Amino acid sequence: MKTRSWLYSLFAILLAFSLVATACGNDDDDPGAGPAASSDDSGDDGTADDSGDDMADDSGDMAGDDSGDGMADDAVVIEEIGPPEDTVVTVCDAPSFTQIYAKVMANRGFAENRGFQMDFVACHSGAAQAAALVSGQVDIALNTPDNMLGIRNADFDVVMFAQVVDNHFFDIVVSNNFGEIDCPQGDWECAMAALNGTRVGVVARGVAAEQIARQLLDSAGFDPDDSTYIATGLAGTTLAALEADEVDWAITFEPGLSTAELDDIGYAPFRLRAGDGPTELDWPSAIMLTARSYWDANPNTVLHYRAAILEAMEWLRDPANRDAVLEELDAHLGLDPEMAAYIFDNNIGSMTVTAELDPVRITNNVNYAVGRGILAEAQEFGEFAVGPDIDVILPPALVPETTTVNICQAPSFNGMIPHIAEEEGFFADRGIDGEFVQCHSGPANAAALIAGEVHFVQNTPDNMLGIRNAGFDVVMFQQLVDKHFFDIVVSNNFGPIDCEQGDWQCAMQELEGTNVGVVARGAAAEQIARQLIDSAGLDPDGATYIATGLSATTLAALISGEVDWAITFEPGLSQAIVDDIGYAPFALRAGEGPAELDWPSLVNTASREFVEENPNTVAIFAQASRQAMDFMRNPANRDAVLEYMRDFLSLEGAVAETVLDSNIGSLSLNGALQPARLQNNVDYAVGRGILEEAQALDEFTVSP
Repeated sequence: MKTRSWLYSLFAILLAFSLVATACGNDDDDPGAGPAASSDDSGDDGTADDSGDDMADDSGDMAGDDSGDGMADDAVVIEEIGPPEDTVVTVCDAPSFTQIYAKVMANRGFAENRGFQMDFVACHSGAAQAAALVSGQVDIALNTPDNMLGIRNADFDVVMFAQVVDNHFFDIVVSNNFGEIDCPQGDWECAMAALNGTRVGVVARGVAAEQIARQLLDSAGFDPDDSTYIATGLAGTTLAALEADEVDWAITFEPGLSTAELDDIGYAPFRLRAGDGPTELDWPSAIMLTARSYWDANPNTVLHYRAAILEAMEWLRDPANRDAVLEELDAHLGLDPEMAAYIFDNNIGSMTVTAELDPVRITNNVNYAVGRGILAEAQEFGEFAVGPDIDVILPPALVPETTTVNICQAPSFNGMIPHIAEEEGFFADRGIDGEFVQCHSGPANAAALIAGEVHFVQNTPDNMLGIRNAGFDVVMFQQLVDKHFFDIVVSNNFGPIDCEQGDWQCAMQELEGTNVGVVARGAAAEQIARQLIDSAGLDPDGATYIATGLSATTLAALISGEVDWAITFEPGLSQAIVDDIGYAPFALRAGEGPAELDWPSLVNTASREFVEENPNTVAIFAQASRQAMDFMRNPANRDAVLEYMRDFLSLEGAVAETVLDSNIGSLSLNGALQPARLQNNVDYAVGRGILEEAQALDEFTVSP
């Protein structure tokens, strides 16, 4: 059984976060020596099992002993950090002042002196940093603690290991177009009274900058919803919005804050960076985070990284290096010496000098995150913080009730999820073994599940609802594909359609009354075809539906002229394009199509009886499935995924790469069920006659 190192991941949803590019980390003693965790084999694949049993607990140097109450034993202090386990560390890079520490680490030899190199990946927003971390593109990222908690809220086991900016790097700037505020400097409550109900520029909607703006208004006693929030992007576009009078004030970061003052664009009536502001915002604004799996597999690397940051920060603070610091800022941000010096002087005092995580102020951030709806419920410090001196809180290990599970499988791109989970050892690592039963259509899936031949089935949510409509109590417990995996292909024999690309209504009118290839009569593909025709204002019964089976036989039917178009899935969709068999006038996978089809297209299902009798097995299956999707998304595994596609789907070359690139973005980031879009599928199922009457979400979903 093959296992591979990977970085535990999505995003989310992915969550949208504001730009965060932070600066400093540390050891609290001599950076050349300090508390450390020596390397240990925590599992060759480095996975971050939610059960917590992947924590290194047998090496004697990590706080990972599960004593039954979830608390680790006191960590053992090691005199020296051992050699780094990972010698090439991939980190996010962003054009901000707080990112300068990383450039100094790389350019001034601090990383090299500690035995590792740095590989930079552009991540120009908090959302991009989160996505890069959970997809495995980077090993270490930088974010606000509340954004990091938001990633955890989406069920990604990321952890913080160092504090970087002790105060705030976000701050306020008021446009000169707004005029002067008649308040004493630093009186944030007075300033917010003047700004209540105005237009606020934020990096992106719903993320850190907007949340800070809302908290300022809220803490001053005003309704945050009375103000208008406008996404103005990074510093340059935010300044442009202030100058153009598109916004009255903004929450932004450097170099925007200093540029606004030097170029007479705006001013700061108070300064979060100087400690002004409500107690709700009294928290360190930047921390370093990684996946728990990376920490478990590479504790020495993380500790060396932290120590090198502290060395870089000491170098930045040394007055003897001021000219060299300004050169680094010019190279990183393209700043002239005057601007670089202004930004440096305004911000260096916010950078931490110890990088020690502050449990009290970080707990204040937890409370802030809960209050702002970023975090569903409070988490203890030890749940999300790691280090040799931190008592880590881990959930108890899951023990499967059933150790051999039968799984429906079809030779499709999405069918690779459980296949990879088995082949990569993700099932075995958690104590279960997967046995596969071939189920080549939705009806075959239903029949196998109802007959008790399988425990787990991938299905469209409407097909699953159809099984329920037949009186079988099946439930969904995990989302696999957030968009659609079915899509349209029109035969070249039919000829071109005189419609703009993406105009699905026009395309369906051109295809009125033609022959449609579907996987099986009455199943999901036919229902989607009928909905497309219906939503375009045409009669679905005017078309002829022909069962063409899986990809190969569907393509044959398109080539022979037996059907004019088809609703099918991969590899047929990509094969049709690459082999010039057909074309796609629009793409359901890109979100084109009627509102009635806006729902996630693939979920994991099981019988309610099996779920109730085997909750741990179901939870383990969901964890392993998600790990397989994370593996597939990780760019470092591209060659391995293509190899699986060759062996499992008999695909290689251009077709395999097209299939992968066209579909990998549709996989669910965290497997979380989306209630609103699933309810839309219920409405679709009722409208199509798949379901006799609507069902509430809690009737057909469970949370393992």
